[in-house]
Amino acid sequence: MEPKKTEAIILRTRDLGESDLLVTFFSSLYGNLKGVAKGARRSSKRFANSLSTFSLVDLQSRERRSGDLVLLESCELLDGFPGIRSDYNLLLRASYMVEMTETLFPSNVPSFEMFQLLRFALEAISKRQNVDESMISFQARAMKIGGFGINLSRCSRCGRQYKGEGRALFHPPSGSIVCLACEKESVMTPGMGPDTVSALHRVQSSERPLSNRLECSDNAVSELKAVLTSHIEHCLGKKLKSAKYLHPIRFQ
Repeated sequence: MEPKKTEAIILRTRDLGESDLLVTFFSSLYGNLKGVAKGARRSSKRFANSLSTFSLVDLQSRERRSGDLVLLESCELLDGFPGIRSDYNLLLRASYMVEMTETLFPSNVPSFEMFQLLRFALEAISKRQNVDESMISFQARAMKIGGFGINLSRCSRCGRQYKGEGRALFHPPSGSIVCLACEKESVMTPGMGPDTVSALHRVQSSERPLSNRLECSDNAVSELKAVLTSHIEHCLGKKLKSAKYLHPIRFQ
């Protein structure tokens, strides 16, 4: 079988046998895959310093005759995102991004847009560029790419159009906003001001470049955290394991 070349992000690795590595990676062309790197734990020019978790690599693999695992033939490091490895709090955020990517996109479900999002998000937090905003942008856009975008156009109860005035409430079961006439603001239905709704609309838009800053107030960031936490847990049916480490920490 002909070898396949693709850019990929290393999601996780674990030892396999005496000298091999089992590598999970998200590729730009083929999505989430697992492969065996033969002899990678020994000194090898084929994999030198390129299989660390969160690394962006240029990877060459070959399908095997049986089984779901591919055989990794070579791997070249493109960006190791060193800033992530120098800060434990950033490692936690990168781990969350990886877990969310794996949950939304199981094996063999390709998404170039999701690959690009993960790449830009890892680069942003590695450079400590507006970490809170980068996390929110990643969460909202990832859910949109995965088919779970939040409907911001009108109240899911009465159908009244939201015109960008006054507060809107997020209703997790419908994945949509509701108006104050139909529901009361609470922990279960967190509220958003007009600026927050506008910011969420921008970040969900596929026309917005991934490299653009979200540029919203601290209050909007706080409101978006509450909304996205509720939305993600409801849609995925669980709380991501890495999520419990995120919220007590705030970056300036």
